[in-house]
Amino acid sequence: MPNMKAKQIDVNVDNNIVIINEKTLDKEKIKHSSYVKVRNKDKEVLCQVVATSSLVPEGYAGLTNSIIETLKVKEEDVVNIFSRKIPQSIEYVKKKRMGTVWTENQIRQIVNDICAGQYTDLEIGMFTLSQYFIGLTMDEIASLTKNMAEYGTTLQFGEPVYDKHSIGGVPGNKVSLLIVPTVAAAGLLIPKTSSRAITSPSGTADTMEVLAEVNFSADEILEIAPKVRGMLVWGGTLDLSPLDEIVIHRVERPLSIDPHSQMLASIFSKKISTGVDYLVLDMPTGAGTKMPTKEDAINYAHEATELGRRLGIRVEAALSYGDQPVGRAIGPALEAKEALLTLEGKGSKSVLEKSIELAGILFEMAGLAPPTKGSELAFKYIKSGKAKEKMEEIIGVQGGDPAIKPEDIPVGSKTQTIESPHDGYIVKLSNSAIKKIAFTAGAPRHKEAGVYLHKKIGEFVRKGEPLYTIYANSEGRLTDAANVGANLRPYSIEGMIIQRISSGPRNQDIKE
Repeated sequence: MPNMKAKQIDVNVDNNIVIINEKTLDKEKIKHSSYVKVRNKDKEVLCQVVATSSLVPEGYAGLTNSIIETLKVKEEDVVNIFSRKIPQSIEYVKKKRMGTVWTENQIRQIVNDICAGQYTDLEIGMFTLSQYFIGLTMDEIASLTKNMAEYGTTLQFGEPVYDKHSIGGVPGNKVSLLIVPTVAAAGLLIPKTSSRAITSPSGTADTMEVLAEVNFSADEILEIAPKVRGMLVWGGTLDLSPLDEIVIHRVERPLSIDPHSQMLASIFSKKISTGVDYLVLDMPTGAGTKMPTKEDAINYAHEATELGRRLGIRVEAALSYGDQPVGRAIGPALEAKEALLTLEGKGSKSVLEKSIELAGILFEMAGLAPPTKGSELAFKYIKSGKAKEKMEEIIGVQGGDPAIKPEDIPVGSKTQTIESPHDGYIVKLSNSAIKKIAFTAGAPRHKEAGVYLHKKIGEFVRKGEPLYTIYANSEGRLTDAANVGANLRPYSIEGMIIQRISSGPRNQDIKE
């Protein structure tokens, strides 16, 4: 295959592409849309070929900004273009559709090839969807988890590490912003690495980023966390589990899926990488979550605790109420405000209760509180203001303003409040509908966007009273979100009388 001169194309795209003149493609017998490798010295990138008649001269390879940076090349530098050899591990992935069980060595090859950039997006999608539709055995999940962790960075703190993780699925779940400072205030080490949102309007990293920086190197975390006892950072920059970030970015987020086995491997590979010894696993359970029934959650909890046992991590799985959002705020900025308010003793009761219950489990695992008494100790740390002080310290060391107040946090300037059409009690509040409204408003990409819930399940509302308010940064997004809400109708409102059934002649037809 030929050598070509590099030409930088000032575009940023998600996929790796190389733009080549049509005449050059004909001369070198390279097909449009085929995959080739572009190499510079010891660095190479798998790219899809895009043909052009005029954008790139003959004999040149048009490279996007990200590829220029990855390959460390400059304009006019010579790069090698050569055919891609399809990895053997692709065949292992294909066989999964027939129910084949992967061996340890096959899983290692799959992980290594994906992380080395040998798979196309479609092939990564095949790997992910094979888990979604076929599934993996516990042996396969354990092997996948260990190999994912081995490929990435590992943090060693030299002391017991505590952590909380939520499997997600329920909007408004900002409890980590209370749990981390509460546990750290007690002296336990909890350097929490979090992901950005995949299927919710805000992940923990998205919410914390409203208050402070979340991008830190492994060395910075190893230096800062033991001193402060807690951090809230994004794991994406740490290279803890490279395969996980690839799958999230290129498959799970675009398709809004999170396969069962991949979710377990994702969680525990990162726990191995961050040296976690004790983990409380929050499992929101209810309609519109990843665990729609209690039975689903119990089965998953048994798998998670078994996987933890195999990996040397003590796990306590907590099934939590997930039939409606946690708290009233959905979206990064709104959730950050609510978290700070709750630390001040003024916020949502459900956020407080869930936070102290989960923090309490960690206190019990650490031996700081007897069984069933951990939540009482956690509540004392919040009520005394020690958790709030610790959160201010964490915000400060992460580059934020430790004196920030809830009212200092800006939210979307464009708002629309949806009112109740009649009197009644809130009997249902759809998680999926609220998530779609918040997404449409711009969350999590636009941190100021989201939804605030004025009413929740069990509360009484009168006609004309506010049900929820949408926040957005533009009139267009606000209108679109309001239309989504009008179509999905997230609230179900009923009176005390659910249905009337009258007595009458049996089998009598009612004629109109």
